[in-house]
Amino acid sequence: MPENTTIRNCTFAFKCEAKWEDLEEIDYDDVRFCNTCQKEVYFCHTDDDLIQNIHLNRCVAINRINIVVETGYIAFDKKD
Repeated sequence: MPENTTIRNCTFAFKCEAKWEDLEEIDYDDVRFCNTCQKEVYFCHTDDDLIQNIHLNRCVAINRINIVVETGYIAFDKKD
């Protein structure tokens, strides 16, 4: 994937109201724990991070336009 590629039009299968800064810090810089859903949430800095975590079926946090961090579970649209 080219370095400047940006993923667009992904659909959150579930969009969480949790804020990244409120999630419990654990031993990894880019992973936090959500006490509400009892899952780890992975911060995605790049498109490659996001793709890898989507394939691993993980909850993610993404920084949108360097202002708002969104958390939730993203699903691929399956089109033939």
